[in-house]
Amino acid sequence: MKKPNQRNRLIFALLLALLLPILAACGGGGETPAGSTGEQATSAAPAGGETAATAEPAATAAGSADATAAPGAGGGSAGNVLRVAASTGTWPDTLDPQKASFSNEIAVLQLNYEGLTRYDKDLKTVPAAAEKWEYNSDATQVTFHLRDGLKYSDGSPLTAQDFVNAVYRTLDPHSPGDYQTSLFMIKGADAIINTEVPTDEAKLPDLQKALGVKATDDKTITFDLAQPTPYFHTLAAIWVMYPAKQDLVSKGGETWYEDAANQIGNGPWQISSIDKSGNKIEFKANENYWGGKPKLDAVEYTYIQDLTVALQAYKNGEVDIMAPDPNDVPTIKSDATLSKEYTEYAGACTSTVSFNLSKPPFNNPKVREAFAYGFDRDGYVRDALKDTEIPTLTWIPPGYPGYDKAENRFGYDPAKAKAALAEAGFADGKGLPEIKYTYNSNNPANQARAEYIVQMYQKSLGVTIVPDPVEGTTLTAMRKSNETYPMITTAGWCADYPDQQDWLSIYWHSSTSFARDTGYKNADVDKLLEQADVETDAAKRTQLYDQAQKLVIADVGEMMRSNTKNYYLIKPYVKGLEFTPQDSDVPGQQTGLFNVTIEK
Repeated sequence: MKKPNQRNRLIFALLLALLLPILAACGGGGETPAGSTGEQATSAAPAGGETAATAEPAATAAGSADATAAPGAGGGSAGNVLRVAASTGTWPDTLDPQKASFSNEIAVLQLNYEGLTRYDKDLKTVPAAAEKWEYNSDATQVTFHLRDGLKYSDGSPLTAQDFVNAVYRTLDPHSPGDYQTSLFMIKGADAIINTEVPTDEAKLPDLQKALGVKATDDKTITFDLAQPTPYFHTLAAIWVMYPAKQDLVSKGGETWYEDAANQIGNGPWQISSIDKSGNKIEFKANENYWGGKPKLDAVEYTYIQDLTVALQAYKNGEVDIMAPDPNDVPTIKSDATLSKEYTEYAGACTSTVSFNLSKPPFNNPKVREAFAYGFDRDGYVRDALKDTEIPTLTWIPPGYPGYDKAENRFGYDPAKAKAALAEAGFADGKGLPEIKYTYNSNNPANQARAEYIVQMYQKSLGVTIVPDPVEGTTLTAMRKSNETYPMITTAGWCADYPDQQDWLSIYWHSSTSFARDTGYKNADVDKLLEQADVETDAAKRTQLYDQAQKLVIADVGEMMRSNTKNYYLIKPYVKGLEFTPQDSDVPGQQTGLFNVTIEK
């Protein structure tokens, strides 16, 4: 099994952007390391990393053979229920907290589980399972203190060891998730991450014993860190720290997460049913949640393949919230009723056209340049996306540190596109292998968008591209390995927290799973990111990240296309939603839908 090359990524400078406002938001929960300083910023909640392919099979009758229910679950919930047509429409590829990386996976897990910390409506880090924490003087150790009487949703005790087990599972080299290296700073983590299995299997027990995470008692968990990491309490909120029950994971095998009976969590909600054939995941209110029961009785996520069908379900009163297809937005805005129920606000993602950089012809940078120059972003956003996104030529979106407003390379220019293709040795497209544009076939509207791209490149480059429709969940799985990564497809990234390190080091450094999936590697980018990650001078750090971003754009590692908006139809009787830019799949998902009510 291939492993990333672990590097010493000291990110002490994140203190400047994150620590003081985060601690201030904690209401005294955490203590500032001695001698630390910081700039004002908020800590953004994860949006799930990579964006999921949109649209999944339409809902069918529930109660199929594939449906699983938690003990005591009564199937469909009656009463005070919020019914959501999940915005991507794509069934999650995994519901394992330690393996999840796509936004549609995390949108489910955020309801069922909770980390040591969480994010509030202002995207600040606040206490969750841990009521407080403190760092030592140089932020190389952090201790979390759990609340009294914590329980899982089934009433069993939740202890510090359950969070230790989550760390073990995240780092486990047998089947690492995309966010395995997010915990690299824990002492001994790099040794586990780089353990070759089965070759060095015998070393793992000793390596785990030496790992810098210990439950000193049932309510206390201490992390010893290989380097100052004053933002660790922010990382403690993301899904890799969710405490799945180890005994259920062990008994359930590789697909333990597909059975609702195994999804015993500690969040405000409890998964009560997972019905893949019926395209529905149901949640009931967790009576054992430390913060009390949510105001709703239940939540239903329905995965509808055709967004036109989802819109009709909304009109029929069958769902309360849905994200319409861009094609329908102009009509919705002109409708006397629907226009009042339509909500649009800034998102936190960058959408791209992505390539497999390890295989011809996109292993040739000039070919990638040609395709970047040949893509009419303004036209595509206007005609295919109905202005539900905003064209961009850079990677980090507006409103986030590192946004490069001056970036102007690779704007639409057919003459430059054809010149670059000729320089690559494929004048007028002659000699190119068959190029397939792979897209999610579940939403029929995506076919027209694929055809738009095909026609665009025929016009700008004289190149014939073959549309390649693939079922959404299958496409998600394909994008998790370079061997199966499509030649060309739609991709993107959503913010985990507002810092250049999240946008650049986590995604573009060649050691990360995300870079390995596409085959991206640039030694100069790696060097700049490694320097930026350890730079404590804020101005120098920003310059290093800026240089790295400019190289990424120059490489056309992916073709920057557009920045997202969050847009939803919401029934007027749904109250208490707390919107954030990180609502990539469900409005209000970051605060767990805890205060939502149905007032008919």
